[in-house]
Amino acid sequence: MTAVLIEGLLGAPGEGTVWRYDGDDLLALGVWTERSRGGGEDAEPLFAHRVSTAEGILGVFDGLGGSGSTAACELSDGTTRSGAWVGARLARLGVASWFRGGHAPESLRTRLVEVLRAVPPPRPSKIVSSMRRWLPTTMATVRYRLTGGQAECRVLWAGDSRAYALSPGWGLQALTRDHTDETDGLEQLICDPPMTNVICADQEFTIDTQVLLLPLPSVLLCATDGFHGYVATPAHFECHLLRAMQESCDTREWAERLVRHVLGYTGDDASLSLVALGYPGFDRLRADFAQRAEQVEARYGGCDRPAEEEAARRWRTRTWNEYRPDYERLMPPPVEPL
Repeated sequence: MTAVLIEGLLGAPGEGTVWRYDGDDLLALGVWTERSRGGGEDAEPLFAHRVSTAEGILGVFDGLGGSGSTAACELSDGTTRSGAWVGARLARLGVASWFRGGHAPESLRTRLVEVLRAVPPPRPSKIVSSMRRWLPTTMATVRYRLTGGQAECRVLWAGDSRAYALSPGWGLQALTRDHTDETDGLEQLICDPPMTNVICADQEFTIDTQVLLLPLPSVLLCATDGFHGYVATPAHFECHLLRAMQESCDTREWAERLVRHVLGYTGDDASLSLVALGYPGFDRLRADFAQRAEQVEARYGGCDRPAEEEAARRWRTRTWNEYRPDYERLMPPPVEPL
């Protein structure tokens, strides 16, 4: 039988473009928003599933507009695009072609280098800062294969885009660790530390990886920092995800509600790709998460954040300390400094 590939495709750019797929034991959705219409540097989120081999991939890519602001191309209508805009989209193209080709995990970096180096850099004299990068982007992807009632997952990432598992028992669990010197999740929200590793065309970079088995049914998602970097604590990202789920009647409405939620708090472009594996339909998914949604809403979803600065700091720390053990249970350990 010829392999069948299911892939989510997005429409025209806008403040809230969504897509969804509902199949046998497979639900998927994607969200893509831009703070500046037509100027967003997140690439379209990626989701592809090969039915014949029961394997798929999801991912997000966030072009770094600060270090990648140099113009990289001009479109047919005369619009100029930055290196960050181009880098995120080339990385998405590289990951998608790598998955379609069935290549080994360790070949992903090679494929990304090939794709990025196809765009010639500007003359060196135009690079005025050592912080500049050519085609810089973050990436978070999960490549999975369904076997024996489990999902074999290989998580691959660079930068501060993140991959997660979401379950009724454990809630939202990070599967990646940001490439920053600061390793505490709450401090990363507060101080937004610089990244120590990003995908780019003009410097060395690494693709970090983690392999794990998750029982079915299971939910996987990848998100750029527009989703997870502007919440009060990591717990509040889960609140947004589950509140939108419980208020929805199908995957399309869930995606549309996520757009409204994220545009209400983010200060950046935001993209998300999500797949629910082993669920026969959205009603079952929503029912399985109903109790967890009620619990996190009661603990973290209220408007009880103190207004006074020091009291708010203590509230955030207390909330994070309570939420942190389950959130970090599947996270790879921090890399010890040399």
